[in-house]
Amino acid sequence: MNNDIERDFNLGGSIEKALSGDYKLNAGDVLKEAWGHTVKHFVPFSPAIVTLVALQLIIFYIALKLQLGNPGIILDAVLNPDQFNQGIVQAIMVAQFSYEVISAPIYAGISLMAMSHAAGLATKPRHITKGLQFTIPVIIATLVSLTLQTTASMFLPFVSMYLSLAFSQSILLICEKQVPPMQALLLSLRAVNKKIIAITGIYIVLALMLLAGAMMYGIGLVFVVPFFFHVKGVLYRNMFGIKLKIVAAEEPKDDDNDDDSQVFNA
Repeated sequence: MNNDIERDFNLGGSIEKALSGDYKLNAGDVLKEAWGHTVKHFVPFSPAIVTLVALQLIIFYIALKLQLGNPGIILDAVLNPDQFNQGIVQAIMVAQFSYEVISAPIYAGISLMAMSHAAGLATKPRHITKGLQFTIPVIIATLVSLTLQTTASMFLPFVSMYLSLAFSQSILLICEKQVPPMQALLLSLRAVNKKIIAITGIYIVLALMLLAGAMMYGIGLVFVVPFFFHVKGVLYRNMFGIKLKIVAAEEPKDDDNDDDSQVFNA
């Protein structure tokens, strides 16, 4: 007979609190906690990050090759700016669009791993596949988000950057709360707007760190990219909360063992 007792509870905020702005968000605390998770989970988390980056680079290269024939044209254009034309710019934009959309389910899996770390749970590299079950809704949300951002950038670049922040929690809402794509985008936008100044400050710090990491021949990105995902995980927990399940397994009582054991599941 299974005497296990299961109880659900919510860690952090909630959708209602996020939409009302009733959640705590201190930029310094978020960054400090995210860095702690990055250091603690660096070794088991790194293979997932490497997998994502490698996949995106492969997709980016293939997309450029299909359009330009020889991706080396871009390097020649950088060395000789006179050769840089609109066709190359469009090819780069299409390649970027392609890798973000195609790799979105893997991106979602890594986001879920970082969210689990923010909830105090450990993960393994194979958990990168957790986002695959949400492939269609995640791709739809990514397509809509990128389309709106690209369209906005043609007229008002700062609006494009704002939309990037506004939709930043939509992927986790789809995967963790199982919210439909369009609703997830809207919920993320409304919640972010409640703390837009603090969240903008956090993402400015992330952008500067990513730039610094790239300038260090990319070496710094080894730490900055995992840090980026952990910041998003901590923000999500504080804003929308994370649903956890406590499983209390009742063991047969005897002289040697009369304690219950507890297992925490996301």
